[in-house]
Amino acid sequence: MQVGRPGACLRFESMRSAEGELLDLRWAAPGALPDAAVGPASQLPACLSQWEGEGVRGLRVEDCVRVLATGEPLSRVLRVPQGGTEARLRAVGLRAEDTFVLWLWPEPEEDDAWALREALVGEREARRRAEGALAHATARLAREAEDGSARHLAMVRLYEEAEFRERFIGMLGHDLRNPLNAIALSARVLSQRALSVAQQQQCAARIESSAARMGAMISDILDLTRARLAGGIPLHLATVNLATVCRLVVEELATAHPDRRIDFAVEGLCVGFWDADRLAQVLSNLVGNALEHGAPTAPVTLRCRDVDSYQVLEVHNPGEPIASQHLETLFDPFRRVGSERDKGHRRGGLGLGLFIVKQIVQAHGGDVGVCSSEAEGTTFTVKLPRDARESQVSSPQGARRFV
Repeated sequence: MQVGRPGACLRFESMRSAEGELLDLRWAAPGALPDAAVGPASQLPACLSQWEGEGVRGLRVEDCVRVLATGEPLSRVLRVPQGGTEARLRAVGLRAEDTFVLWLWPEPEEDDAWALREALVGEREARRRAEGALAHATARLAREAEDGSARHLAMVRLYEEAEFRERFIGMLGHDLRNPLNAIALSARVLSQRALSVAQQQQCAARIESSAARMGAMISDILDLTRARLAGGIPLHLATVNLATVCRLVVEELATAHPDRRIDFAVEGLCVGFWDADRLAQVLSNLVGNALEHGAPTAPVTLRCRDVDSYQVLEVHNPGEPIASQHLETLFDPFRRVGSERDKGHRRGGLGLGLFIVKQIVQAHGGDVGVCSSEAEGTTFTVKLPRDARESQVSSPQGARRFV
């Protein structure tokens, strides 16, 4: 909480269907927010699902539902239309029993030191949780080793877990250092020099970009922890048009890589029962890898087609193939495979992307594989059942399901 700065608290009630499914979040007391506290926030719609339609950017209903489901708080910067300009608000969401509480503070453009502090706190908290989870697993394996019949197996697993922990902590510290240094340097420049508006905007953009990279790493860490310790990747299943998901991912990556060509083809039925956000994560990772490691002058191709009762996604790129000795371990955590041309030019990450891709696909009851050769290039193939509910572990109706 930002001491000394005016703020406001919005409490939202859950709107559920007759079956108990969470449909929306409704502001419990829309008339109670003082205008003086957060300015344009007093004009926000009563239901969270309406915010984006009113031009409010930075907070989705899915993010808030995730807070209610996991208890993990969130922090976002809201951008709220205000006449011909745009106001920024710092939003922190918390769970209070079955309600969602949203705290709002003004977020001036020049207050990037607060973003630095928040990023550092988030990094330390993520590291503490990861170390605690790994220490818990190590202790559990140590207890198993006391059983004489399983002593050898437990000791092997204990060694592997310790090796995994050392590699995990080492890579986490190494890969978080660059965005942290960029944030610290930009904040120092902002606080010590008289800058033009353009220079201030450049520093602010650098801080936001570095914080986003750190946030992506922390999301990967949480997914890794869920996959290894919490029973699997969580899914929110609904009717999805996969062609629409593919098109959105292609448009997003085409914007980020304006000098590259991405071909997209659809064949047959593309509707099924899946988690749209998780499949977008799969596609973004696979197409992003193809853009990163494929031939820079060759197009990347994404195909979405139905085969019998399955939906098949194919991501292909020409270029140097993946070495055969790397194919068997390509989907293991902390694997970074590429050509000599790629070294020193890769995006910041922990090497968890393809591991998380496999976990998401398997949670849907599907399979993912790769073929790579000099003549044919590299093709990742994802095969999904039409209805992922058939692969789900039984759980109470309306509850969040894990695989």
